[in-house]
Amino acid sequence: MHFHSEEHERRFKQLCERDETNIKDIERHSLFYIFSGTELLYKNIEMLYDFEDHTIRLEAYNQTFLTGGTRSLIDLAFSLYGSEAECEVRFLFNTLDDRNSILALQAIKYRFQIPVEIVDLK
Repeated sequence: MHFHSEEHERRFKQLCERDETNIKDIERHSLFYIFSGTELLYKNIEMLYDFEDHTIRLEAYNQTFLTGGTRSLIDLAFSLYGSEAECEVRFLFNTLDDRNSILALQAIKYRFQIPVEIVDLK
């Protein structure tokens, strides 16, 4: 998994340890990858995820800290996790800056186990 920084990796590991996430749970890893990749989502993790029940908090959509980009990342994270949250690609990338676009693409690659290397299909 490709992390933006050592801080991103540290926060990801902390969330996985706190949740006791199974190493094979790629859905939850994808979720935590996104949540640990932005400081705002990481700081508001309690509003996004219930560590006691090990579930996402769909009521997160009502939080005032959400902006267009953070809302899109939450849509993607919840969708990769397996919820019925809708995440339309055409809207997702319109709301994200370059850094968060890369974060989103890396989470998608990890969730669907797409190799990091680009294969030439000529």
